[in-house]
Amino acid sequence: MWKEFEIPPSLGIYGSKETASEALSRIWGKRGAFTCTVASTLTSTIPGISDAGNTPELTLFTGPADAEILLHGKALCMNEIPINPGNIPTPATLTMAALQLSDMPCYIINGGCKIAPQIPFFDVGATYGEKITTGQSVKNVKEIFEKGKILGKNLAKGNDFIVISESIAGGTTTALAVLMAMGVLKENLVSSSSPKNPKKLKTCVVNEGLKAAGIKIGDLIHDPLKAIEYVGDPMQAVNAGMLIGAAKTIPTIMGGGTQMAAIIAAALELDPSIEGNILHGTTRWLVEDKYSDICGIMDRINRNIPLIYTNINYSTSQYEGLRAYENGFIKDGVGCGGSSIAAIATSSGRIDCDALFNKVQNIYRDIINVY
Repeated sequence: MWKEFEIPPSLGIYGSKETASEALSRIWGKRGAFTCTVASTLTSTIPGISDAGNTPELTLFTGPADAEILLHGKALCMNEIPINPGNIPTPATLTMAALQLSDMPCYIINGGCKIAPQIPFFDVGATYGEKITTGQSVKNVKEIFEKGKILGKNLAKGNDFIVISESIAGGTTTALAVLMAMGVLKENLVSSSSPKNPKKLKTCVVNEGLKAAGIKIGDLIHDPLKAIEYVGDPMQAVNAGMLIGAAKTIPTIMGGGTQMAAIIAAALELDPSIEGNILHGTTRWLVEDKYSDICGIMDRINRNIPLIYTNINYSTSQYEGLRAYENGFIKDGVGCGGSSIAAIATSSGRIDCDALFNKVQNIYRDIINVY
């Protein structure tokens, strides 16, 4: 009975604890699967927009390299682990820890990569996104949305729940653009992989994209696919389809931060019936971020969607790169929050934040030794 369910210390809740308890009780001890849609948007190459890579050009390698790390244990498309400036490691290290501890299967979707990952993946026919400043950023939106829906529907057949996540540099800027095109946001509340969130730059880029598309804030409130086509990225179309396809029948964790909020908003506009099967899963780092407002964004989208976050803490790590997470770097990505929540849930709480932290330390040490 969900009324008897106790939320473990490893997890935190924003909003209704009753709603969150009911949602968690339905996936507790159940079989889950993890998916990550990797893609590219040339928006990430605008200097200063994204720190998900040591240079703007390297941001195009971030998604495929993260996917390769998850399945292969190391990057194949580049000669180093995806890092932020300052040698801060990809959040895929935490995702790896959650997947290895829980033994959840992991499926990669190529949602439009400029550089294709060198591992097995689902292909939905997506191509990389253009800069949103063109006002025409995503091709064949409806096609890749429908293919995402087919994929989500079929993954739901063999699992009690799934996690949908992403790795795409520049994705918080495209998320802001879609949320503004839909009228969910009129101001910049999205996050950044940097502690110095370049909010002014992102807002200027978004405004330029909206102007190029010939639309104003809120013009596409009822047409999220058109918003994605004009100023979004291909991952959004694929994952919106997957969410609708899966959440028709099973609980679905949207693993990520403000990028996933945009997808939830789009999917709910397209199919409101899925509301009861959506969980938004993220990290304490994002919820506590002073320069973004994931809670406020979700309040604007739908207060009935439970926002659940993992309470993992890296402050005692022996590695400076991991400790940097406690200083506002990264915060979420590659489904690290959603996969951690799934690992805790599928193990009925046997996997906790201490176990995840220790595993991350080991994974990071091994990766450092490889490179």
